[in-house]
Amino acid sequence: MLKISEMAKLANTTRRTLIFYDEEGIFQPKSRSEAGYRYYDYDQLYDLLFILGMKNIGLSLDKIKSLQGKPSIEIMDELIGVQDTIDNKINKLSQIQSAVSRKVSEGEDLQAEPYQPILVKRPKVIFWCSREEASCTDEQIAELFGEFYQRLDKLALMDGNQSGFLTDLPDASSKDYPEASFRIVKESSTNNSGKAMPIIEKASGNYVVVKVDNSTDGVCSGLDAVHDFCLENALEITTDMWQMNTNSALTNRGGSEYLWLEYLVKSA
Repeated sequence: MLKISEMAKLANTTRRTLIFYDEEGIFQPKSRSEAGYRYYDYDQLYDLLFILGMKNIGLSLDKIKSLQGKPSIEIMDELIGVQDTIDNKINKLSQIQSAVSRKVSEGEDLQAEPYQPILVKRPKVIFWCSREEASCTDEQIAELFGEFYQRLDKLALMDGNQSGFLTDLPDASSKDYPEASFRIVKESSTNNSGKAMPIIEKASGNYVVVKVDNSTDGVCSGLDAVHDFCLENALEITTDMWQMNTNSALTNRGGSEYLWLEYLVKSA
């Protein structure tokens, strides 16, 4: 059993909140000691997280209490309404995040010299992604590109949000780049095609970033620069290389004239 302070810590809330919920009959302990100390079961954590989540999106405690007391069939419509509210808030925040991300990229574009790696903070971005492909011939890239964008509507193709490739390339190894597996990625935004799209998250954090020409030689030179930069600065990077277009005008091989090569730095 968990003490009240332990349950509060697990749920990232306060002891005062749990006492209040208990007194209001919203969330009560599994048992009490003879001295009146509250004790909770681990399984109660999920109910508590639900209550805290509903409160966080603006539902009143009376409304939450009424939802708790209804059978599953009766509660379903109301929960779907709650889910819609959450989705709308997420969509609005995603639009703001996209605008901020574009401004960040524009600012860095003015400061970064080609083939000179820099360390920058990047925000979290959610991308739609294609299936994985191992062959990077012009023919295979064109086929994958066409297949991917046929699943999006025209607005998604033209909206100007970030796009590029996610490549599995440990250690920024230029010799392994020609045979590395990759996916096409496009920042999740407008899509009215009605087709479900797989998504992938680019985590927020510090990234080693270098601007390169959109060519195999350009990318390989940039990878060598990233590798040397990490050695010189004792940085450990993840295996994912985000190969992002610098603008929405695609020239060849599904990319813009210049590219950002980006590696997330692992936390110490």
